[in-house]
Amino acid sequence: MKAVRRHFFVLPELLTMAALAALGGVTSSAISVLRAAVHGVVGSPVGLQFLAGIHVLWPVLAVGLVRKPGAATVTAAVTGVVELLAGNPHGLFVVLYAAAAGVGVDLVWMVLGGRHHPVTYMLAGGTGAAANVLVLKFVFSLSQGGVVGAALLVLATTAFVSGMLLAGLLGWSLLKALRRAGIAGTATA
Repeated sequence: MKAVRRHFFVLPELLTMAALAALGGVTSSAISVLRAAVHGVVGSPVGLQFLAGIHVLWPVLAVGLVRKPGAATVTAAVTGVVELLAGNPHGLFVVLYAAAAGVGVDLVWMVLGGRHHPVTYMLAGGTGAAANVLVLKFVFSLSQGGVVGAALLVLATTAFVSGMLLAGLLGWSLLKALRRAGIAGTATA
């Protein structure tokens, strides 16, 4: 008798993560265009960290819908691939900092026991957004002789707050609405 091979993610979960990654890649690409326009007009070296949470909304939704460790990381990495294919100016590096956001979301979600609670999602979203910005800004600042600690802290803090609100709180609210509608999970969540 042949043993049945069990996979960690089943097809509906993979399809959910792929759909969220596609939405995330398109959204993040649009934000990259907006960021480039702001840089062109204002000339500010500071990005749009107050929108960093939007990049992390999709991995937060993935971990909330799939409810397995690694769902956010896989979704975020595939989001990075979508951004790469859409022509992100950071090239292959976009996959790394996108995946870092997913790792941040997954770690917090696992440490807090995967509870469907707004605090869990807010901390996961904030950590994911801060990880995304820290990896991006740290690596790009290496070529300029090091990192300016205070500036990096301000950017990461801004991204963390954005992630708490735009990824965590918004993500939790969307998941709650999907559950109440009976589209995902149980209606009691």
